[in-house]
Amino acid sequence: MTRVACFSIEGLALCNSSDHIPPHFHAEKAGEWEVRVHFLLARDEMFELKWARNHRGPSSSELRKIERAVVPNRDRLLIEWTQKVAGKSP
Repeated sequence: MTRVACFSIEGLALCNSSDHIPPHFHAEKAGEWEVRVHFLLARDEMFELKWARNHRGPSSSELRKIERAVVPNRDRLLIEWTQKVAGKSP
């Protein structure tokens, strides 16, 4: 997996993934949780928990932080995902 290049969030690893569509990236708080972020979807569908230690997952404030970074960068994320992950031109 390659790192998301168009933005970063302190304390989280953000990585593109080529395992399947729809376009998404993974956000991980080391040793705590990992979510798939389906950045083209609405907030209520954007996050998919992949795993969490103690079944807690990210807090609502952590999800809001990710959402605030994603929404203004959706176009850039799609271009990046297409180029780096799918290997196609936008």
